[in-house]
Amino acid sequence: MQHHGVPDILQRKVKKWLEYSWMRTQGADEQSLMDALPERLRARIAIQIHVKTLKKVKIFENCEHGLLCELVLKLKPQIYSPGDYICRIGEIGKEMFIISHGKVECIITAASGERKTVAVLVAGQSFGEIALLGVEGCSRRTADVRAIGYSELLSLSKKALTQALED
Repeated sequence: MQHHGVPDILQRKVKKWLEYSWMRTQGADEQSLMDALPERLRARIAIQIHVKTLKKVKIFENCEHGLLCELVLKLKPQIYSPGDYICRIGEIGKEMFIISHGKVECIITAASGERKTVAVLVAGQSFGEIALLGVEGCSRRTADVRAIGYSELLSLSKKALTQALED
C-alpha cells in the first residue's frame, strides 16, 4: 500500500481489520468455502446458523419456515471496523441489517444541531426494515448507524426479499 501512496492511518486501519478478520475466521474465507459447497449442504448450514436470528426480526417472526429458509440463503455477511458508518441519514435504504456480532449505535441530529445517540443495538437486533417494505416516502434513512468496535452484520436487500417472495 505504501508504494501506492496510501496514508499511514488508512494502512493501519486495513491492518487492524485484517487482524480482526483473522482472529474471527483463522484465515478461512467462509463465503468462498460456502460457495464451494453443494447448494443443499450450503442451505442446511446457513439455515442452522441464521434462521433463529431471522425469526427474531419483527417483520419475519410470523413467516413460514420455507420463506425464512429462502431468506437465509440471501443474507450477505459484512464486517465493519470501529467507527465505520453502515448507513447515513438521508440515504435511500435498499437493505436491512441484522447484527450477528458486535454493537452499533443509532445517531440523530437534534433540532439544536447536537448529535445524539438514541439507541445501541447488539447481536440479534436489526435495523433498516422499513427499506424493505417499499412504503412511498419512507425509503430514506432516518439515522446514522455507526459500528462500535468491530461488528459483523448480515444484510438483506429489498431485491433479495422480492425474489424470495416471488419464488
